Amino acid sequence: MRPSRALRLERSDTRMHALLEAALEVFALRGYRTARLDDVADAAGVTKGAIYHYFDTKEALLIGVIEHYQALAFGRAEDALREPGIPATARIRLLLRKVFGHSDIGSRGRLLTLLLRGVAHEVPRVHERWLREGPARLWAMLASLVEEGKKSGEFRPDADGEVGARVLVSGLMLQRMWQQHAGEVPELAVDYDRLLDSSVELFIASLRGTGGG
Repeated sequence: MRPSRALRLERSDTRMHALLEAALEVFALRGYRTARLDDVADAAGVTKGAIYHYFDTKEALLIGVIEHYQALAFGRAEDALREPGIPATARIRLLLRKVFGHSDIGSRGRLLTLLLRGVAHEVPRVHERWLREGPARLWAMLASLVEEGKKSGEFRPDADGEVGARVLVSGLMLQRMWQQHAGEVPELAVDYDRLLDSSVELFIASLRGTGGG
């Protein structure tokens, strides 16, 4: 009996996930330029032909890896933006908690950081694409919520949401990267929930007027 279409799709999704996980590890640890598709196939437990079933080139696979992890983060972010009937202040807290509160500071986070660091030099056009679709997209979403808050009277009219969003997102990304080295440099260590929550509250306080509630 042939497997159902749903089962075939499930198996395909499982294979794709394994392939992207393997590609992340191989590209990050061996370097994108020196890594071979054969290495990715071996790590994923698939044939090289299976990779070409999903991706035409090694660069397409690299882009697929980056977009996969961006989609995880931005899927959560867009959930926050769709929340109806709650103030901009609450949506800002929700947005940043969904994006940064679930961020991997463990092995996967280290691999992603290592991968992007290498890609910046090895495949700059892919790194530029990540900058547009990652950090720049996130601070644009955050800045739009600030504008909503200005219209509703939650924030002072002269608050510069774009600059504030850039500083906050960049700072949280840099701190997340540094936390990966806290084992070797204890001075870098900080409770991540405290870091996130306090950073968000400082950001919100800077947007309010002197009597903001």
